[in-house]
Amino acid sequence: METESSQYAAGMRQAEQRLLDFLRVIEAHLEGLHIHRLAEQNTQLKDRLGVTVEALQADLALFSPPEPLQEFHTKFSRAVQHCADAYAFLLRFTGQEFAMDFLKGRYEFCRGKHLLYELRAGLPILQQHWVFPDVLASLPTLEIQAPDLDVPVGIVRKEREEQRSAYSLYVPENYTPHTEWPLIVCLHSGYSREDDYLLTWLRAAKSKGYMLLAPKSVRETWSAIRLPGIPPNPVLDRRSILTMLEEVWSTYAVDRRRVYLTGFSDGGIFTYILGLAYADIFAGIAPVAGRIHPAINHLLKRGQGKDLPIFIVHGEQDPIFNVDVTRQTHNGLTKLGYNVTYKELPDWGHAYPYSINETLVMPWFEGLGEGQLLGSA
Repeated sequence: METESSQYAAGMRQAEQRLLDFLRVIEAHLEGLHIHRLAEQNTQLKDRLGVTVEALQADLALFSPPEPLQEFHTKFSRAVQHCADAYAFLLRFTGQEFAMDFLKGRYEFCRGKHLLYELRAGLPILQQHWVFPDVLASLPTLEIQAPDLDVPVGIVRKEREEQRSAYSLYVPENYTPHTEWPLIVCLHSGYSREDDYLLTWLRAAKSKGYMLLAPKSVRETWSAIRLPGIPPNPVLDRRSILTMLEEVWSTYAVDRRRVYLTGFSDGGIFTYILGLAYADIFAGIAPVAGRIHPAINHLLKRGQGKDLPIFIVHGEQDPIFNVDVTRQTHNGLTKLGYNVTYKELPDWGHAYPYSINETLVMPWFEGLGEGQLLGSA
């Protein structure tokens, strides 16, 4: 029995390391995608991960778990299968007509990562994937749950109700109601999922002690965006998100001075709309790869939200929302007297912003928070 357990542990360590490499490569691939280079990038992905995926599946076929770890192993095997499916779908994404394969690939990657996060206590090598390197040594303290806590922590999903859409929430595992916690509201891109977009922020939030609220749009994308046969109606998602915020505020100890808003692509568009409409709620907003929307013209004319810090991030190679429009937006907002910071990324296109959220947007939020705390001291 001891030999069987040690063999299983050794096999799992090898599988974990392969999977850690896989997660890092896929995240980098998703962030670095360029539509005009898909064939080249898919070849690079296959060169880097083809053997890894095959080896992962071979590893799991070679060793069986001891009886107490059967359930754990079954879930881990499912996570690996989701990751393998994600890889297969992403390789099939070669252009606009294969966009559905890309969405399927991202969804499978999301399902695999959620399962792995659920199993993280039994996966010591993979634990480093969930936090920044500089806090890895403190990870055990980040996982200690307060005694007698009567609210859920970790990743929580709330299903759709009459007054609001579904949403995913991350509450740090070491949450205590005796401390007020900063909150980031993060808006997914068009035709995407909120539980997927939350994962682009999880590492930063867990490392820095932030809560995350990732709303799902009422429709396939945010209601300011025109859909075939459906007129835009931004009020739908504005009301939905406000209802979510009220639920979170009534359940958890949120620092209302440090509630931030960000979103990617269509979520970036809605970040402008929601942030300027409710500038008194947010301490700062960061639209990423988005664009300004006519729905806020009346707000801009009367100068609403002029004191609200705005951080615009855009890729020079963006094929969806041309960077020239964003440059004009930055210049226009600045001339109107808005508090705008602009960061243009010369090599980035229009893709998932894992490292952008972590290395640009989060430090910007942190800087605002430090100033707000000093001002209230």
